[in-house]
Formats: sequence, structure tokens, C-alpha cells
Amino acid sequence: MIQSILVCDSQGYPFYSKTMDPKLGELDPTIFSGLISAIGLIGKQLFKEDIAKISYGEAYEIVIITKELFGDDKLIYFVFIIEGDVDLKLMKQISTNIFIETKHVLKDPSAAKIDIKNKVDKLLSNL
Repeated sequence: MIQSILVCDSQGYPFYSKTMDPKLGELDPTIFSGLISAIGLIGKQLFKEDIAKISYGEAYEIVIITKELFGDDKLIYFVFIIEGDVDLKLMKQISTNIFIETKHVLKDPSAAKIDIKNKVDKLLSNL
């Protein structure tokens, strides 16, 4: 089950954050996105992979899916906190849909003033 979603860039800027499970503790999206951007950059350099999974105990995972904004030398991270089984196909679909629908905002952080929250929430509710 997806407990939380974060969308951030390689500079640690959080574009979108949502907690679906009220039992999940509060996490500052700015601090979390900074950590994710560091993990994403290290993983990309060391392993040349676009998907990372970090396990916590036996029931929890953080899944990071990386998408590149071509021409902008910018990486966008789609971060899922999962409890239980990981449905990688679903997470790839969600990240691709969000990427396509919000690409204009993801390219330019100053355009982030546009509220992407409603657009992403609508995409998530249709799944």
C-alpha cells in the first residue's frame, strides 16, 4: 500500500508531497527531498539505475523512480513510501502520468507557483 508520495528535483526542491496513511509520521518535504536528491544522485553515479528501493525492516520500503527532463539537465524523483508488497508497475504508471501532466511546472521551479497539487491529486484519485 502506498503510504506517501513525494515529487522533487535533483536540487532538492519539493514540488508535491502527500501522505495517504494518517498513521505515518509527519515528515518535512523539504528535508526529505534534500535527502532523496542526494540518494538519487549517488545511486545514478554508482549504479546507473533509474529505480532505487530502500528497505526499512520487513514491511516498509522507499521506492525512488527517476525521470530526466531532457534538454534541462534536470532529474525529477518520484518517491513512494510503501507498506507491504511493492507494485512497481503501478508506481511507474503513476510517476509517468504525473510527469506528463505536470512537465511544464517540473521544468521551471518558478512556475511551481502554479498549484500542481489539485492536478496530481486528481490523477491519484483516478487510479
